[in-house]
Amino acid sequence: MTDRRAFLGRSASALGAIAVLPSSAAAGAFAVQLSREMTLAAWQDAALPTRGVTPAPMAEDERFWARVRQAYALAPDVLNLDNGWTNPTPRAAVDLLVRGARALEALPAEYLPKTWETVSDTTVRQGIAEAMRVPPTEIALVRNATEALNTVLMGLPLRAGDEVVCSTHDYYATLDALEQRRARDGVVLRMLKPPAPAPSLDVIAELYEAAIGPRTKLVLLTHPSNRTGQLLPVRRIADAAHRVGAEVVVDGAQSLGLLEDPVTALGCDYYGASGHKWLGLPVGLGVLWMRPEHTGKVWPLLPPGASAKGMGRFEWVGTSPEYVNPAALPALAVHRSLGAARKAERLRYLAASWRRQMSAALPDAQFYTSADPGMSLGLCTVAIPGLDPLALQKALRVRHGIVVQAFTDAPAEGDRRAGVRGLRVSPNVYTTPAELDRFVTAVVSTARADRR
Repeated sequence: MTDRRAFLGRSASALGAIAVLPSSAAAGAFAVQLSREMTLAAWQDAALPTRGVTPAPMAEDERFWARVRQAYALAPDVLNLDNGWTNPTPRAAVDLLVRGARALEALPAEYLPKTWETVSDTTVRQGIAEAMRVPPTEIALVRNATEALNTVLMGLPLRAGDEVVCSTHDYYATLDALEQRRARDGVVLRMLKPPAPAPSLDVIAELYEAAIGPRTKLVLLTHPSNRTGQLLPVRRIADAAHRVGAEVVVDGAQSLGLLEDPVTALGCDYYGASGHKWLGLPVGLGVLWMRPEHTGKVWPLLPPGASAKGMGRFEWVGTSPEYVNPAALPALAVHRSLGAARKAERLRYLAASWRRQMSAALPDAQFYTSADPGMSLGLCTVAIPGLDPLALQKALRVRHGIVVQAFTDAPAEGDRRAGVRGLRVSPNVYTTPAELDRFVTAVVSTARADRR
């Protein structure tokens, strides 16, 4: 095992020296350092010791999560409760981003291929595959969940009359892709509207099972919904789809990093996710997985070279900011040491905490997310009757320095209207109960002032 302190000392010396080297030497030195020292082993001591501790007891250990928070450089004057959009990445990752960008721009012609060959295509791929519990050969490194999922939705061979089962709770970018397939190819969209909150997983499963039929070719499942945080009984729905010969694509953007077995346990055929959400990787790195038998029939979004094989067919995007990928390594180390289950339990604990307070202070508050811990991973959406979500979102940001997500149902959304109008609240693992107290107090004071 690489000694963490020794590694940091060597890295600090090497990276500090880069600042004063001529540009070509800087790029070369950085590339050599990456190839020699940017391994998962080099970062595995980066996060806090948690071995032998079960997830649940740690959910309420504020001293532990305060130590985790120290790994991040957060905006000091803002309470960010919109981590469901983008998680901050650790300070060590930000440092590598900055230094990597400088090295790349000093000599791109050498930095780009060297970094891909020695770090991205090997160590980074290995680390992300480990978090997904799949073989590295079965994933493609892409830029985000939208690119991953739309590769499948736009590239899967479908003909006029073929049916795709989807939901108003699916992510808007995936529905945009399906609507383009409908306009271009004549596929039929079976748009479901799940109840929110759902009374049980059985109700959701039965809704999908009733929609899946002999003409169904593909089922899109968002796990969990970015609008409500609702988990789906993916395995049961996938089994129903497979019985009629249909395939299943899972949007795992809100669960990768929070489920210990996020892919294979679902029984799906395709899976796409972003690294910048609950894995906490820098923005610009996502992942696509599919069963090996499917890789040859899906058309890539961008045509690859003739030599591209397997999942490599889906990675070609032209020249890109290659320095993003190495910066994922310290973030992956933090995730590995915390563990998906421990992170999920912490988020569920925080969600239950602020929900109880909100319900007591505002009894008419309406939650679109079930309180059952088995129905979500901590992301929760709430509506305050009589208050416009966008206006409340703005008031929280301007008056109280609190950032949340707002959902409305615009008439232009047509049959995609989800019936969800409220604030989506998504704290991070290091968010404190005191900060959530502040959030609830701000909502209550705003609601009372605006209702007068």
